[in-house]
Amino acid sequence: MISLRPAKSVQGEVKLPISPDLLFMAALGACAAKRNAVISDVDESDVISDIIRALHGHASVELNDSTMQISPLSSAGGDDPAILLTLPESLLPYRMIYLFMGLGMGKTVTVKSISSKQTEDIIAQAKRVGITLETVELGQSAMTGLRATNFDSGVAEGCYPTEDNCTALLAFLFGKGEKLAFTIADYHLSTPLRQLANIFGFTVNAKLTATDDPLAKRMRFLKGKQREQQTQSIIYTIEADFCRREDSSGALNITIPGDEILAAALIALKRLIPKGNLEISNVPLETWASQTIAFVKKMGGKPDIRNSGKTSFGLCGIVSVPKSEYFGRKTRCVPLYQYIGQLPCMAIIAAFAEGKSVFRELEALRLSEPDGLDQLEKCLRPLGVRHGEMPDGIVVEGAKEFDGFDILEPLPAHIAVAFYVAGLRCMGKTSIADDYIFARWPSLEKMINEICEFRNK
Repeated sequence: MISLRPAKSVQGEVKLPISPDLLFMAALGACAAKRNAVISDVDESDVISDIIRALHGHASVELNDSTMQISPLSSAGGDDPAILLTLPESLLPYRMIYLFMGLGMGKTVTVKSISSKQTEDIIAQAKRVGITLETVELGQSAMTGLRATNFDSGVAEGCYPTEDNCTALLAFLFGKGEKLAFTIADYHLSTPLRQLANIFGFTVNAKLTATDDPLAKRMRFLKGKQREQQTQSIIYTIEADFCRREDSSGALNITIPGDEILAAALIALKRLIPKGNLEISNVPLETWASQTIAFVKKMGGKPDIRNSGKTSFGLCGIVSVPKSEYFGRKTRCVPLYQYIGQLPCMAIIAAFAEGKSVFRELEALRLSEPDGLDQLEKCLRPLGVRHGEMPDGIVVEGAKEFDGFDILEPLPAHIAVAFYVAGLRCMGKTSIADDYIFARWPSLEKMINEICEFRNK
């Protein structure tokens, strides 16, 4: 259990540890591409141990002096030596990418906490992009797995995928090692899979093909969007080529940017406690990783962002958050996987802003067990935040002050850390269950003590 007292200032410099979520994605990519990989700056933690266990049987993994070496295991006689891929429970935001990449690799994929409703939703999502899935009972483990039995590229070429479906399709193609061209409308291709493809010498290109034409109108109809007649659609042709190169050899050096969930928590902390200057470095700056930064801007904040380099997953930089006035805003959480990890921190920022903030298109969170939105609401309640529930989202009404609170139930790290941050702002003592926080960030308490000046008891 973590006991917190209010902080009056936050200042100093913090370099984010690398993102374990992107680390696992890179490791799975290495298995799919059959390429050895070397990843630096990997600090030991329970979550890293989860990743190593998940890769057992699929790759040989060695972690020495913060350097992880990944060597995919070769197939014997065309048969995969380990057909079952169990995804780590501790990794959440990109779980659909891991799942569909594993399915493309021919694995039977399972997650311990997956609900029957989620399983049905995944099967339906796969069908929309031409992938036929079946459930597999895993015997003594009392878990249900998923495996792909067929892929219809013709359906995939003409499926007009939504943003979440597009990501699932790309992940499947990556795992399968195939190429495909298909069409999307009204959104830009923002996904870590684009950078991941480049790491291994593959390509994912988006070409502007048309504006308002009969195809655009048909796609708008299929997607159920209500638009004014004069509004034009932007249409892209996606050309994805994940065919493996026979001449590829040698180990790839892969650089991973900082943990985007911890970045969101520290940005929220600086928003809540404006006194002092905090510089957060190694922050991933690609659009798919910076939802909290975008939300802060939308609310009236003026974060200072400086590019500092490039990783295998794109740009990273230094972020600081000066004092500003914040006002509630409406946010469509699309594609959902890019918001899941940062949503609790965004809700905490909204809780200390002026007016109401509305987060929509979160209905898929209700499929999990426990209900993902209910989990968030159960934390807002003891904090004292006025909020309302919608079928597909949540409304958060801001306030300036809250008393200390207690959350005794172990919560996923991305939720627990958001309320850890809130506890540092509240006027009173706060207690947070630490079961999963320190499993992901073993040095979090040390970091907070170094950058926070606390109020007198």
